[in-house]
Amino acid sequence: MSTNIQGWLAISTDGFAAMNAARPPEHLVKELVQNALDSFADGQLGRIQLQFRHWGDHLSVDCEDNGSGIDALADLRVVYLTHKTDSHRKRGRFGRGFKEALCIAQQAQVVSGSQRLEFLRDNGERVTRQSQLATPLSGTRVSMQMPWSAEICEQLQGYFARFLVPEGIALEVNDQRIEPRPALHRIDTSLTTEVYDTGSQSWKKPNRRTTIQLVPCAANESPTIYEMGIPVAALDWSVPFHCDIQQRVPMNPNRDAVASGYPLKLHVACLPTLLDGMGEATVKEDWVGAAARRCDGEVQKRIIERAFGRNIARSVPRVGARHFDEDARELGVQVINTAQASGGFREILKLHVPSAQEVVRCDEASKAEQAGSKGFSIAEALRATDGRGRWLEQQGGVQHVASCLTFAVWFCQQLVNSCDETQDPVTGKLTLNPSLPRQLYAHWSSSNVLTLALDQACFWQAPFGAESLKILIHEAAHAMNMHHGYEFRTEVERLAGVAASLMLHQGPEIQSRFPSLLQLSGLVPDARA
Repeated sequence: MSTNIQGWLAISTDGFAAMNAARPPEHLVKELVQNALDSFADGQLGRIQLQFRHWGDHLSVDCEDNGSGIDALADLRVVYLTHKTDSHRKRGRFGRGFKEALCIAQQAQVVSGSQRLEFLRDNGERVTRQSQLATPLSGTRVSMQMPWSAEICEQLQGYFARFLVPEGIALEVNDQRIEPRPALHRIDTSLTTEVYDTGSQSWKKPNRRTTIQLVPCAANESPTIYEMGIPVAALDWSVPFHCDIQQRVPMNPNRDAVASGYPLKLHVACLPTLLDGMGEATVKEDWVGAAARRCDGEVQKRIIERAFGRNIARSVPRVGARHFDEDARELGVQVINTAQASGGFREILKLHVPSAQEVVRCDEASKAEQAGSKGFSIAEALRATDGRGRWLEQQGGVQHVASCLTFAVWFCQQLVNSCDETQDPVTGKLTLNPSLPRQLYAHWSSSNVLTLALDQACFWQAPFGAESLKILIHEAAHAMNMHHGYEFRTEVERLAGVAASLMLHQGPEIQSRFPSLLQLSGLVPDARA
C-alpha cells in the first residue's frame, strides 16, 4: 500500500487572476509602489522610479527603489506569506498585493540584491526561474508585462499624479517627478487602525495615536482619504482638503474602500481645525451635523455659532395665549425651528441653545429686577434725600399722587380680570427717569407690577386723559403678552374695548372713588367753581 503525501491547499493562479481581473489597473500597479514605500525605514531618504510604456500587445511596468530589498525572493511565490514586521505604520498587510498584480501579468521579473526571480510562460504553463547576479542591485526592481491597452497609460499617469509623496521620498513617474504637497494642517488624534496579532493569528483593529495631514485639493480634485500618501477612497465632505492618515487605514481586502464609520471619525477629528475657514452654508451641511453630536461641548458651541450666530433661541409651541417665538423675535432673537434641522444639529441645539420661552422669561426677569431696583413706594420717596420728595410735591403732593397711583392700579386690575387665565394681583410703584430725554413712561413686570414714572405729567395732571389711559391699556396688555408682536397688538385692541365698557358700566363706582381725579381731567364740573 502506497501513500501519496501532499499539501493541504493549492492556489490556482488562473482562478486568482480571475478574482483580480476587474480591479482597476492603477490599483494593481499601486501595489508595487506601496511595497517600495514600505521598504524604507522611518526617516530614510528614498527614491522610487516608476515607468510604464505600451509595446505591441502589452503594457510594460517597471518599478525600482533603493530600499531595504527582499531577502528571500522565492517567498514571493507564496500567497499570504509576508516577512514584513507588522506595524500600523506600514501600508502592506495581507502578503498578497504583489501576487495580485503578478497573476494578471503575462510575465514578470523581480531583482533584489544578487537575486533574480523570473515569472515566465513555457508552452502555456506558468513557471519560475531563479538566478544569481554578478553585480548586486541596491534595493528592488520589479518588471511586469500587463495585458493592457495604450489608454491605460494616461489612466496610470493621472492616478499617480495624485499621490501625496511622503517627506524624504523622491517619486518619479515616467521621468516626471511628483512634487511633494505640503499639509496646511496637522491634527494629532487617535484613530482605528489594523495590526496583525501573531499570538491569536488574527487581525485586530485597535486605536493608535496618529497624525492627520490636511492637504489642500488641487484643481479638479475631490476630497480623498489617503493612507500615508496613497489615495484610498472618496471623502464625503465639502471642504477642499484631503485627509492623509499617517498609519494604516481600516479597509476591505481589495483596499479600495474604508471601514464603515471611519469617515465619521475623520470628520469629528478634523472639524475643530476646519471650522474657522468654513462658511455658514458649509457648516449647516448634514456631514457637519452628524459629526457635531460626537464632538465635545466647546466644539459644538462653535459649530452652532458658525451656523446660526450667537443671538438665537429654539422654537417652542404656543403656551396658552403666549407665543414665545414671536416674543423672542421682538427682542431681536433669531428663532430656530429644530424640527427642520438634521438629527445631529437638533441634538446639539437642544444641549446648548435656550428655548424661546427661556429667553423671554429671562428678559422679563431682568426687566423686572431692573424696575424693582429703580421702583419705589410713596413712603420710600418721602424718606429719600435725592429729590424724589420734591417730585411728589411738584406732581400735586403725596395724597394726590397716591390717589392717581391707586386709580391706575385699580383700572389695570379691571382689565387683567377680563383675561381667561389666572393672573397675579396688580400692584403699583413709582420711578424716575435717570436723565433727559425722558423715555420711560411706565413698566409692567411679569408678576403684574405696574411702575409709573413720577416725572411724566400725564399720570398726575390728567389721570383720566387719553394719554394716560392709552399707556395703562398698553401696559395691562403685557399681562398676556410681554412683547410687542401681533398677538400683543390684538390684546391691546381687546382691552381698549374692555376699558370702554368699564367706563360705561362702572361709571358710578369711578365717580364715587375718584371724584377729584375726574374733576382734574375735566370730566365732571369742579364743585368749587
